[in-house]
Amino acid sequence: MTNNKFLEGKVALITGSGSGFGREMAIAFADKGADLVINDININGLKETRDLILKDHNVEILLAKADISNSEEVKAMTKQVFEKFDNVFLLVNNAGIDGGLYASLKAKEEIYDKVMAVNVKGAWNCAKALFRKMKGQRQFKPVRAKIINIASCAGTQNGINPLLGIYSASKATLIAFTKLWALELGPSDITVNAISPGVFLTPIYKNDPKLIRQLLDTRGVKLPIDKIGDAKWVADVALFLASPAADYITGQNMIIDGGLTISINKL
Repeated sequence: MTNNKFLEGKVALITGSGSGFGREMAIAFADKGADLVINDININGLKETRDLILKDHNVEILLAKADISNSEEVKAMTKQVFEKFDNVFLLVNNAGIDGGLYASLKAKEEIYDKVMAVNVKGAWNCAKALFRKMKGQRQFKPVRAKIINIASCAGTQNGINPLLGIYSASKATLIAFTKLWALELGPSDITVNAISPGVFLTPIYKNDPKLIRQLLDTRGVKLPIDKIGDAKWVADVALFLASPAADYITGQNMIIDGGLTISINKL
């Protein structure tokens, strides 16, 4: 990746950016010149992300505390965004929750509702709130805007996991929405892609490599590249999708998993 500021003059809105993948993506986008809207329900996490970025980058940052599963809060956030900025070139639907270790039919209704509300409806709320504005961003050529959905290997054909039942279903749905939105928004020069990480050191795994190894052992899964992922690697893929190099890529799900999903029942 070249070092030019290809996101200068462009705004990136990243949900769930108080920690983990969201924080690393915010840092990566700022390095390429993007101004930022960082969203989370954890305002202290957002302040930490902001302070980390401003140590090294001279960009504008809006802190947007909002629950993306609540459409009214997303509408209020959108209003706040366009009071400060004139565009959102990048929407990264990153916020997500795991829902615990439950087979889908053993999960309580409240677990189903909560996981689907954040992981699926939240992304839908944000895309719905922004897509009309994105369509009008003719100042950006050849692509007017980009949407990146952070899904999971647990939502892929080889990675569906009964121990993560509702979570797996939610991420499979997000991958399906990625393809649907690519079809719906492509004629308006908006690309939509997903990234499906495997096992990474993030808050969803309590930043605990031992917990990750236990989960892999429980399922008898071996990683061909026997390393637990670093959140910066997901940020690197997001940066590629945000770059001009990916302007002709849409409707795709980029799997970054050290070979996890090709290894099941083979190693």
